[in-house]
Amino acid sequence: MKGLVGDDEILSDGVPQIAFIGRSNVGKSSLINVLTKSSISRTSSFAGRTQEINIFLVNNEFYLVDLPGYGFARSSGLGREKIGELIDSYLFNSIHSQKKVILIIDAVVGMTEKDIIKTLLS
Repeated sequence: MKGLVGDDEILSDGVPQIAFIGRSNVGKSSLINVLTKSSISRTSSFAGRTQEINIFLVNNEFYLVDLPGYGFARSSGLGREKIGELIDSYLFNSIHSQKKVILIIDAVVGMTEKDIIKTLLS
């Protein structure tokens, strides 16, 4: 497994991608760590820690893609608008056609308006 930051060459190399999207602090990075039986994806108890697209090559067969969470942005990092643009660029850029997207919902909170909007846009 190799962790990488979003790069067009990687995203368009024909290797299948499984992207995880969801609100900030819903557990996307933790799920990637469980699936890979490692601590490859950085986790935090603070919402909004992931502010870039993190890509992990698994067994040279597919990528797991950790997208930034939506709905929260740390004031010292990227703003909500920039994070939204980053997510939208990944989801809707035609170069990235070999992907599947998994929306993660907090079971305690349930679907929020932002989850519904992202689901409709995907």
